[in-house]
Amino acid sequence: MKIFGYSIMLIFIISSLYACNNPLEDVSIKIKDPLTSSAINLTYKNAVSNDTTLVPKQIKFTFLGEDAEGIVSSVGNKKINISREGLLGIALAPDYVKRPANIKVVASLEGYLTDINYITLTNTANTNKTIRMFNISNLPKGMSVDVKKIESSSVESTTTTLKTNGKNEQVSLVLNAGTNLLAPNTEKLSGQFSYILTHFENIARDFVPSNYTIYQAVGVDNKEIPPFELVPYGFFSLKAMNEKFDEGSNLSKSTSVSIEISNNSYHTNGQILKEGDVIPFWGYINNVWKMLGNPIIKKNSNGKLYVSSNITALTHYALGEMIPVCVKGPLIKITSQNNGLDIYHYCRLVEVSSGRNVGDLYISLNNGALYSLAGRRKNTVYLQVYNFNNQFGGDLSKPIFQSQPFDLCDEKTIPVNIAAPPPQPVNVELIIECPKGQVVNESAVPVKIDIQFQPKGAAASDWRDLMTLTRTQRSGSTYKLKVGSTYSIRASPNPAQGWIFYKRDTLIKDVNYRFYIDSKDFCK
Repeated sequence: MKIFGYSIMLIFIISSLYACNNPLEDVSIKIKDPLTSSAINLTYKNAVSNDTTLVPKQIKFTFLGEDAEGIVSSVGNKKINISREGLLGIALAPDYVKRPANIKVVASLEGYLTDINYITLTNTANTNKTIRMFNISNLPKGMSVDVKKIESSSVESTTTTLKTNGKNEQVSLVLNAGTNLLAPNTEKLSGQFSYILTHFENIARDFVPSNYTIYQAVGVDNKEIPPFELVPYGFFSLKAMNEKFDEGSNLSKSTSVSIEISNNSYHTNGQILKEGDVIPFWGYINNVWKMLGNPIIKKNSNGKLYVSSNITALTHYALGEMIPVCVKGPLIKITSQNNGLDIYHYCRLVEVSSGRNVGDLYISLNNGALYSLAGRRKNTVYLQVYNFNNQFGGDLSKPIFQSQPFDLCDEKTIPVNIAAPPPQPVNVELIIECPKGQVVNESAVPVKIDIQFQPKGAAASDWRDLMTLTRTQRSGSTYKLKVGSTYSIRASPNPAQGWIFYKRDTLIKDVNYRFYIDSKDFCK
């Protein structure tokens, strides 16, 4: 693995007439090429602001699991740090060949819920994940929590109640005296435990796994249920871990739980929920939603609707009814003059009978692109495509294409013919300039350079991937940048070690965007 010494004057320009001052001039930066096999890139973000206001440098990481000994940094040593952008770059050492390899990465930060991430590597492929960290005093809207630290001896002798602090609805449960926390192998865990009870209103349902269209769910009879859309009345989860970060899987005794429901909730048939009705209760058991029963709705002393049940598994739970969806469905097929588009265009599914928008989606308009509409409610709709993309917007006043009506349960191909000429890409090129009499030393050029961009006026955390250039391919094209718009741009051979090249407020004046590296380090 080669160490590159950067003594760089990096100049980002649009055409040969535009230049800027370089903040890295006369600065030498030592950086290694990252490992490209069995790499694990974990990006930690604040769940509310979606940025790194969680102060990533203060996160304490613990690596556990049977293969934790094989973990190294992104460049192959044991000095593991998180970048200021919240990226933890680690990997399995090249000489660690055991597969599958199982590790768990524990992220602890004062005032936040501890995150435990389980990773299994079955081959040498890379893993990329974004992990949301939850500040207990500033949770996302619709999410509430109760955290209690309990010694195992106390649980065995004392009944303990946990109750979330939700503004609208709450959930509470009772841990009965004599309850033990069990590992997945049913072994009794000991020590001091953190019990975390969390309630999610519907506006926070994105923090619950597999909670929209549900496949392979299991009924109370243990038989598989056809796919359905979950219409929820709320979610909650129960977790527990000891000070060694051993997570409990089950409780030795069932615990009673009470879940409040909004009084303004409706059945899928349009009737309002009322006392005496029944609704399905679900548990996310072994990564599959299982119907656990149909509890009766009651009303508590505060006038709130609620249901009660008993649970033993430490996992996510839901109250919700089912709306059947199409097991199979139409396939959109694009015919266009476009190739290599790295942007996605906005589309609507419009109900024929009412003219209502019943589905939003972004699809690729590259020639030959396919998009499945399976898993949606049965309906007759037509598809509208707009000249509006996910990077810089566009025109929503009228569609550039509208299909003939079709049934969302029909297994057929929907042709989408885009007649508009292809847009003009922006060509991006990395140019290494050498002193007179020298040429580029190809072996000294970084193996890759990742480039990101940020639209002017965007949030400070809104950095988007542009492209990756390599030692042998130092140019590329993109449709993400728009001529006439202004961006900040940053680049790095290894983002886990920081973004070392940065240019603020670059106006894209031309379809050819070049940035120059003027450094003898890359020359011979």
